[in-house]
Order: sequence, then C-alpha cells, then structure tokens
Amino acid sequence: MKPYLTDKCGNPSSIYRDGREARAAIEASRRSLARLLGCTARRILFTGSCTEANNTIIKGLAFAHWNETKRHIITSAVEHSSVLEPCRWLEKHGFDVTYLPVDGTGMVREKDLEAAITPDTLLVSIMAANNETGTVMPVQELCAIAHRYDALFHTDATQAIGKIPMNVMDLGIDFLSLSAHKIYGPKGVGALFMKKGIPFEILIHGGEQEGRIRAGTENVAGIAGLGKAAELAGTHLTHTKEMLSLRDELEKGIQEILPKARLNGHPTKRLPNTLNMYLPGFRGESLVLALDQRGIEISAGSACHSGSPEPSHVLRAMNRTDDQVHCSIRISLGIHSTSEEVSLFLRELSDLVTEQKPLVRFVTCR
Repeated sequence: MKPYLTDKCGNPSSIYRDGREARAAIEASRRSLARLLGCTARRILFTGSCTEANNTIIKGLAFAHWNETKRHIITSAVEHSSVLEPCRWLEKHGFDVTYLPVDGTGMVREKDLEAAITPDTLLVSIMAANNETGTVMPVQELCAIAHRYDALFHTDATQAIGKIPMNVMDLGIDFLSLSAHKIYGPKGVGALFMKKGIPFEILIHGGEQEGRIRAGTENVAGIAGLGKAAELAGTHLTHTKEMLSLRDELEKGIQEILPKARLNGHPTKRLPNTLNMYLPGFRGESLVLALDQRGIEISAGSACHSGSPEPSHVLRAMNRTDDQVHCSIRISLGIHSTSEEVSLFLRELSDLVTEQKPLVRFVTCR
C-alpha cells in the first residue's frame, strides 16, 4: 500500500504515468480477488466497505424492479445489520421482506426457505457464515432453491472469506460481498462479485469508475491492500486445521474451568476461528473488560459493549434466554494465534472466575 500513499499518488482515471500505475494496481488487485473467488476479474467491483456492497445489491436490485411484481425479499434473522437495515428500509417503501428463523445452532434451514419463497421473490440474501457464532450456512443448497423459483441469490461472505473456500462458480451464487479487514487487509475497503447480465440500478452517480456502477475516485492504496490480502488469503486456507485445533483447545479448556459452559453455534459446521460460549453466572461485558485489563481482547455475546441497550439479535434468534445472551462471550482466533496464547487466556480466565478479587467484580445475571 505504501507507494500509493506516498510517491505513486496519481489518479487512476488519468492517462499520465502515475495515473496508469494507479490503474494497474487496481486491476492487479481485481485479478487477485477474482482468483480467490474463482471468477473473472470483470465481475469484481470495489466499494468502500461490505456495508456499501450489501446496500448496493439489495437496494440496487429493488430500484431496478420498483414497478414490477417481484417485490419480495428473503433474508435471515441473524444477518449483519448492513443487510437487515436496507431490508427494513425497503419495507417502508412497499417491499415485502421475510426474515427466516434459525434453529438452535444458528443455522438457516432449507425447509424454511422452501416455505417462504414465492414466484414474486426477487432476492434471497443469506450470509455465508455468522459473525457472532461462526455457524456456516448451506449457501449452495439455499441458492439452488432460490434459482428454482427464478429468484436471485446474494451472500455476505465477510466472515467466511479466508477461513473456508468460497468459489462463486461452484456455489452458483449471483452476488457476493466482502470486507478487506476480515482477511487482514485495510479498513474502509470492500468488494462485490456480481454475475453478468442482471438488471441493476446504480446507487452512486457521477463518474465512470468501476464500470460506471460505483462512481468516485477509487481508494488506490486501500484496494492495493485488499488485493495483497486476497493473494495471501489463499495461503491462509492451508492453516485452518491449526486454527480449528486451537479453537477446540479453547472450548475444552473453558468447559474444564466452567463445566456448565455451553456452545452457541453449530458443533461442527462453523468457522475454524470462531468460538461463542455461554458462561453461566458471568456477564460477558464484565469478562471483556476484565480480560482487556490483562491484555486479552475478546467480545461479548451481547451488543451492550457497543452502546446498544439491546441484546444480541443473533443469540435471541437462536432462542437463548436473556441470561444466556448476556452471559456469552465470543473469541476470535487468527492465523498468528498460538497455543501459548490459548494457554494464557485459559489461565487468566480461570484466575478471574475462581478468585474473588476486589478490583474485579462480576455482575451475575439476574
């Protein structure tokens, strides 16, 4: 990224040398991402985030079919807010949206999609893997159902990219969105795979960039970073067994410390780097803050840590009680995580939950 933040600062839409070099960097990144996804480079569109990519697909398709009969969209109750909020916005403007339930493991069931889909369904949008539980959805099977009813299929693959293989041709999907920072790229860059020939209304007008679909001068340095991250992500897939082993080591260790701890998510069909667990008697937010003071960064199962008073919509959709939602934590591993770090986490957690230290007080669920 560094050259495009310093010396090579040309506008990629210009034909002078620095502009051509900037354009070359963008196109090289497009090819790298296309290789990771198993498609041609022309099908890749760069955006400012996965949130923008999700909005682009959901609203762009809706706008293109505004005056037609296909005004039904299907998504799931556990999607990221960048899918749920555009769907809710479209509901205010006359679209019919179905939010599919999930089972106790957080999985979208094929039978529920079969029951909800109609000839008026325009789009089915189901994430590839859940960002809180790591549960991997049956995308290929759900896509096949959508196509039988002449509906389009989109998947938000932000959490899945770089952790499990995601080949758009094998999956048969029409759209895929992703974010750079989930594969160790820079923040503020996303991308979208879009199958050729689908009627679509652009959201951002004012330029020729990205095939006239997303106007605005490209973030060259960010896109270069995404391209390199995509290149490396292919090699990261070879490390998933190590991450899975560490994840299972974590889960086993937590259950030895707290025998009543329970997994939130599918026992086998989940990402190798994600662990979400219910720890009875300890609020997730309290553990997050206490462990942070000891140099360990995790997340709470509820959204309270982000300032929202509402509990996790994902765990609620899985029929978890308020106590279970607020007493859950999420731990994410990466390719650089080590067994020593897992052991450190388990020691610190054991220390926190077994010793009554005056400086660390837990608010038990009531």
